[in-house]
Order: sequence, then C-alpha cells, then structure tokens
Amino acid sequence: MTALDKFKTYRFVLPPDCTLRHAKATAASLAGLLEAGSVIEIDCAGVEQADITFVQTLLAASRSCAARNLPFTLTSISDVVASAFHRAGVTPPGTMPSELSGI
Repeated sequence: MTALDKFKTYRFVLPPDCTLRHAKATAASLAGLLEAGSVIEIDCAGVEQADITFVQTLLAASRSCAARNLPFTLTSISDVVASAFHRAGVTPPGTMPSELSGI
C-alpha cells in the first residue's frame, strides 16, 4: 500500500467550453476536489474551446496538488488544449513538450 492509496482518485471531465465563461465553475469544482484530498485526473478529450483562463486554472490546480503532494494528471490532451498552452508559452502540467503532437 502506497501513501496515495488512501486518497480517492477522481476523473474530472472538462466541458467543451473551457473559456472565461466557465472558468469560475471549473475552478470551484477543482478546488472542491482538492479540499477533499482527491487525486485528480483531468480528461481534456472533449475540450473544443480554451483560452488563457483555462491554462491559468489548470496551472493553479497543478500547483495546489503539488503543495499537497498529490499527483496531477491531464489525459487525452486535444489539439485545442495543446494550442492553448502553446499560445500561453507554457507546457501542460505533467507532460513533456515532445508529447504534444503538431506543436
């Protein structure tokens, strides 16, 4: 049994619209999961729109997980998500630049 076995892993599926319009709701959902001590796996497959607030929200969640010694994982990074991080000039948390196809 590892130290992380006591934490529940929660798969958070992002909505298609990850822009400023939905940033507050997404941030609140992620904050709730962090406060519950959940290990967060974020599914990015369905993201059709993303902007800088999306990038900032995920970076903040990643840092909050790191402060709690919890892993933070992005899965199914779509071209839209990769492009949003590229435009912001940062690498998505938990990935290597070579993993991002087409960027």
